[in-house]
Amino acid sequence: LDTAVYNWFVQERAVGTPISGPIVKAQAEKFCQKLNGDNNFAASQGWLDCFKRCHGISQVKILGEIRSADSEAASTFPDDLKAYLEEEGFTEEQFYNADESGLYFKKLPDTTLAVKNDEKKSEGFKQDKNRVTFLFTCNKTGNHKLTPLCIGKSRQSCCFHHTNMKSLPIEYKNSKNAWMTGDVIKDWFFKSFVPSMRCHLCSKRLPEKAVLLLDNCPAHPPAESLKTSDGNIKVFYLPKNTTSKIQPLDQGNIVNFKKAYRKELVKELVASDNSITDHLKKYSLKDMMYLADKSWKSITRSCIENCWMKGLGDAFPPTEVNYTSDDDDDDDEEFQGFSTDENWLDSWSEMEEDLPVAETLTDEQIIAQAQEPDSEAEEEPEAEPATLIPTTSKAVTALTTSLAWLEAQDVDPIQTTQLRAMLRFAVKEQKNGM
Repeated sequence: LDTAVYNWFVQERAVGTPISGPIVKAQAEKFCQKLNGDNNFAASQGWLDCFKRCHGISQVKILGEIRSADSEAASTFPDDLKAYLEEEGFTEEQFYNADESGLYFKKLPDTTLAVKNDEKKSEGFKQDKNRVTFLFTCNKTGNHKLTPLCIGKSRQSCCFHHTNMKSLPIEYKNSKNAWMTGDVIKDWFFKSFVPSMRCHLCSKRLPEKAVLLLDNCPAHPPAESLKTSDGNIKVFYLPKNTTSKIQPLDQGNIVNFKKAYRKELVKELVASDNSITDHLKKYSLKDMMYLADKSWKSITRSCIENCWMKGLGDAFPPTEVNYTSDDDDDDDEEFQGFSTDENWLDSWSEMEEDLPVAETLTDEQIIAQAQEPDSEAEEEPEAEPATLIPTTSKAVTALTTSLAWLEAQDVDPIQTTQLRAMLRFAVKEQKNGM
């Protein structure tokens, strides 16, 4: 019952519905009847107080928080934000934005023709199983880009077998439809965002206080439940339906990430000796993470700052802004065999413009979700079997061979040093296992 009521509460607050204590109690009684067939349950004030305390809701009745979401709200918000930042004493280094976006990580554009004489392209793939949701986060200065959060369907994908998840370049969570949920973002806020932000501000010798700007996604909990116990780290919500107009990450950063990712994917397809179909069958969630990490790292500080100024410029001191893209001209040889028009990356991104990142649930769906809390933990079947972890002895042999090959190449000495360090680690593990 508690889970169902809270999920309903989060969803209603996300769209700006004013909710009072009596409304919460009435909804609890309604859910109890549907869950247990109990018409005698009466939600008391004690139950409501316990519910609020459990979920960190300090004030249920919220008035005047949401204004009409139109161009006027988007135009006046920067001034409101500026006043808030000045009143709270936040610097630009302490101001963050996070935003979700869906990604079909295997899908190819319709304009793509044959690669290496392969005419099958990506036909035959179930695209709904090849989608993930990303959560991107960065601060106003662009000095701090957090590790992206990737949300997939599978709790333990085959490609992650024997993998230390902490060693991956992208943080991974799962949900039933690969969508953002209230539980996922709360877990991320307290376990990832807060520690990472504190570490960054400490390195800058700044007070460990910050504000995170979020949109009104249905999965986002009330601001009261995304706040540290000392109140120094909190969230601030945009007016509803203004995301496309003023949210910084939506002003070009996410689009540039997707363009960079798809360029890297095409390069990988071109370099492969296999057909597109065969390569994409083997292309896993883990493979995608490494390309995504490289693509996110390619987004420069100037691009980030430009997008902040484009969306919320009036909230900050004037600065010279260059709205040009970070895209560089790529070597045609890297795309050899790929026939595309000049707008291929733009058209590729259009297929995800309306891709949902969260779901608005009916009462029946909320109840079903509450009754089956483990439904998100189902594993998703994959085409490729799990790769067996090699023995330490085999790893030492392979690294020794790789080092001998690398030392004969014209490479940066740093690469050789890194490989030597890997070999030393493997040898040490081999001795420890004897």
